Amino acid sequence: MKQEGIEDTKRYKSLYKELIGSCGYITDRAGRMMIKQAFAEVFKHFGEDRNIVGEFKLEHSVSVARIAADDMGLDATSVISALLHDMPLVQSAESDLFKKKFGSDTLHIVMKLQQISRIRMDKVSIMPENFIQLLLSISGDIRVLLIKLADRINLMRHIDLLPEPEQKKISLETSTLYSPLAHRLGLYKVKGELEDLAMKYAMPEVYYGIEKKIKDTAKEQKKYFDAFIVPIRESLTVSGMDFEIKARTKAIPSIYSKMKKQEIDFDEVFDFFAIRIIINSDAVNEKAECWKAYSHITDIYPPNTSRLRDWISAPRPNGYESLHVTVEAPGNNWVEVQIRTRRMDDNAEKGMAAHWRYKEQKGVKSAADNWLKNIRAILENYSPGDDEIASTAGMSGLSDHIFVFTPEGHLRKLRTGATVLDFAFDIHTEIGQHCSGAKVNNLFVPLKYVLKTGDQVEVTTAKNQKPNIDWLNWVSSSKAVTKIKRILKDAEFSQSETGKDLLMRKLGQLKVDYSDELGSKLVMYYKAASALDLFHGLAEGKYDIQKIKEALQPVTKAEEVKPPLKAFTKTDFSQPKQGKLKPLIIINENTPLADVKFARCCQPVSGDEIFGFVTVSEGIKIHRTNCTNAAEMFERYHYRVVQARWAENSEVTSYVATIRISGSDQPGILSDITNVVSGELKANIRSVNLNTHNGKFEGAIMVNVDGKAHLNLIIGRLVKLKGIRKVSREN
Repeated sequence: MKQEGIEDTKRYKSLYKELIGSCGYITDRAGRMMIKQAFAEVFKHFGEDRNIVGEFKLEHSVSVARIAADDMGLDATSVISALLHDMPLVQSAESDLFKKKFGSDTLHIVMKLQQISRIRMDKVSIMPENFIQLLLSISGDIRVLLIKLADRINLMRHIDLLPEPEQKKISLETSTLYSPLAHRLGLYKVKGELEDLAMKYAMPEVYYGIEKKIKDTAKEQKKYFDAFIVPIRESLTVSGMDFEIKARTKAIPSIYSKMKKQEIDFDEVFDFFAIRIIINSDAVNEKAECWKAYSHITDIYPPNTSRLRDWISAPRPNGYESLHVTVEAPGNNWVEVQIRTRRMDDNAEKGMAAHWRYKEQKGVKSAADNWLKNIRAILENYSPGDDEIASTAGMSGLSDHIFVFTPEGHLRKLRTGATVLDFAFDIHTEIGQHCSGAKVNNLFVPLKYVLKTGDQVEVTTAKNQKPNIDWLNWVSSSKAVTKIKRILKDAEFSQSETGKDLLMRKLGQLKVDYSDELGSKLVMYYKAASALDLFHGLAEGKYDIQKIKEALQPVTKAEEVKPPLKAFTKTDFSQPKQGKLKPLIIINENTPLADVKFARCCQPVSGDEIFGFVTVSEGIKIHRTNCTNAAEMFERYHYRVVQARWAENSEVTSYVATIRISGSDQPGILSDITNVVSGELKANIRSVNLNTHNGKFEGAIMVNVDGKAHLNLIIGRLVKLKGIRKVSREN
């Protein structure tokens, strides 16, 4: 037992010494003390626990922290977070204690790292760009991504301990996600190591084949390039230039990429080696010195002008500056020469000039690129211990999108505010129109549930499920809105055809031929908005087809003198005239009343589910059962609530309803709205209040309707107008 304690002490001191050795640049006393405290916490918690590759978790945590320090020069908070990134944070009490010990920044970073670790990555190779944006949107702090990269480097350094299938899977994930991410963050040393290790384990035969060819030709190549450099060195020296010449061999993944892209063999890779000339020059003479060196080189070796890349006169959008020229060397070989100043080389070597962009497809630019451009600018001016990188690296550029997963692990990119219905229609129209709900993270949720980044969504469907007008208020994407409107329109047309068939069969039974004149007469009799509305209403049962015979009878005298419909006024609602109206409402199934008042808060109309509320001074007021005040009435004043329903055959044919409407502010939109409401659907508009801002409008229309069916018809027609976004009844 005593011996074990001694060994633990030795192990503790050895690991801690290595860690502190990597953090020598962190001079803040408080930061170093907290690193020691975090190390002690990890040492105490993990003990002999091992991770998936068989590495001790303690050694893994220290290794990740050392990479964050040695390779990235991150601040004390980052090193502490790297140490603690595998620590469990389950209960809120534990999170609060963690925050108290190590600070809110560390808690945020560790929690985000653990959230990323839970993401399914098995489909990452299909849409790597979306996965990169997902990581960016989750992190919110650049240090999260940097530590995640450090964690991945350490995993790749120990990947040989895993079975071969796991090696290939993790290597593919690394090459398609983490290596490009490191590239875009300007971490070229990290990117190169990840890319090299990934190829080594994903394609060992190819990797070792190229490596062998490089080794086999190494002596010959060195001899050749030493001879190639001699005249260049002499010429530049005679001219009085202060310079340094470096020769480099392309990385194996880069060589393989070129072979694959150009469909050539190893021997045909003409820029297998490259020469870099670095000039020590003041800022004023940088361009002139580079072009002077170019002149000397091309005087010696003929240039391939088609491969000249002048990124000095016009730097790349990412700030990369260099002059690249390919020249013909002895033996009909082509050699690439890069010419730049010490300042340009420092920027490029540090990775701040995004070397990746000029190798990617022209014209391709993602939302993440703009954000990363800002990150690179911050990194250029970043010094170890500087927290500005975290505070200024916000995620506003990606805040308008979320990223969610299908049950199979496929990633879908949606607009912020997207619901289950948006997701369903994004998958497929057929799934969208039959969507009955969903399971989000294994919990059942309704159609209008708003999704968030990282959710896993499994849509449930039902054959009998069909879209309705309310669905338009439950989606945020134009794609879903367009599809729902089209489905509703198709359904209405289909219903109209059914209704027309019903009418024709009925007329056949009555031995009456259909004509436009007869159709107009029926439209007037049923008070339909149009012949299409008549057919639709007959199919849905809104209009009783058995009354066709009655509708075809000659107009009676009583009908001729019947006064036209009159819109209800405020007085009509507040003081109905006794004896003039038949009972409107049946109270408690035995008391028919005509002198009731309709609540202004919810504006009930015939067809709504209703209840009565006995007021102190105004008698019984009628409310809709879904009134916003209903819950409080039932809870606090249940003894004043009475049952109520609409009486049949009431002569009251007009009720007030308010419709909320929004859309694009375009010429003639108000005219279109009023034409539909007053012209086509014969509803009296009492008031219109629309407000416009930034090309959009929203507001309310108060109308007289003859019941719920009439109101729904108005809403259904309005929502189909061009430029209209949402239409709903105000509750």
